[in-house]
Amino acid sequence: MWGLFRPRGRYRGRRGGDRPWLFLLLLAVVGYLVWEAYLRPIPSVYRSAGGLELYFAPEQGPTAKNRLVGLINAAQNQVEVAALELEDREIGQALIHAAARGVRVRMLNDSDYRRETRESLGVRSNNQARCETLQRVQVCYDSRTSALMHHKFVLIDNLGVWTGSTNLTWNAFERNNENSLWLPVPGLVQTYRAEFEALFAGQENGLGRSERFQIGSTEGVVYFSPAGGRRARGAILEVLGRARQEIWVAAYVLTDTRIIEALVQAHRRGVRVRVVIDTRNLENSRDETLKRAGVDVRKDGNPYTMHHKVMVVDGEWVITGSYNFTNSGFGRNNENLLILRDSALAQRYQREVESIWRAGTRL
Repeated sequence: MWGLFRPRGRYRGRRGGDRPWLFLLLLAVVGYLVWEAYLRPIPSVYRSAGGLELYFAPEQGPTAKNRLVGLINAAQNQVEVAALELEDREIGQALIHAAARGVRVRMLNDSDYRRETRESLGVRSNNQARCETLQRVQVCYDSRTSALMHHKFVLIDNLGVWTGSTNLTWNAFERNNENSLWLPVPGLVQTYRAEFEALFAGQENGLGRSERFQIGSTEGVVYFSPAGGRRARGAILEVLGRARQEIWVAAYVLTDTRIIEALVQAHRRGVRVRVVIDTRNLENSRDETLKRAGVDVRKDGNPYTMHHKVMVVDGEWVITGSYNFTNSGFGRNNENLLILRDSALAQRYQREVESIWRAGTRL
């Protein structure tokens, strides 16, 4: 009898003895994650003294497009474009001229927009191959049928990243509510370029690497979906969970139930929550959940499209990018999400969202 229980007793002893080590291991892992996310000094390649630029369309849309065209015209070595669609002749011509003077120009589009891309580059083609060369511009298309290649970013040499909510279309710059950012950080270009290279080569979920960066007083983190989509969504929920004063939301579409629940919980703990949703997407969005909880929700007043994907939290945090607040945004589509911390920048975004919200109609 004793012989049967003796090994079991020793086994329990080992398990009990292992518990402190397991706790220390868990503590070490948590400590490492906190260090990587918040405390590790940002390498110099991911920092710049300043130069961040922010444009809101439609008021600043023409200025934003002129700036983007100017950046493409000034490129010396390479330009990479990842965009849901290209439907703007001025941008198309700038890409053609860059390729003609020897700049390596590559573009990735969603396959649903082949025709628009070809027209913007002045080419007629019925080619169904995944990749083709149009006016010396190398173009590849996402081949998935259940997801979107939804990025909107342009990389200029090693100078900076152009990104935001703005599609490369005439409507986006001239009619829609959009935001565009120019982020002049060489290391950030390399982070975006690594994601682009994977997508362009056919790795259609991307790499999903996140990276911290700093531009002047603006601290930021970039996330990529779908490979890094859960981290991106988790970062949004973390910022919303820390809110203590107010949250402003301008959403093209709002269906992610966990984000909606985080907004409701913020409202219940006394945070002032204001939400404006694109009118055309109300049928898809879950505004009723917010309204039942007492959140003030409005539909926008733009007769075209309110295309922002923006949250401003406590006058300090900005959530923006191509990332819609949907399950597809983190789980299927190719997206880039920026979480930025800077009170001055947050005030600019808040004025924009508040203006759209005040011009909207209460639901």
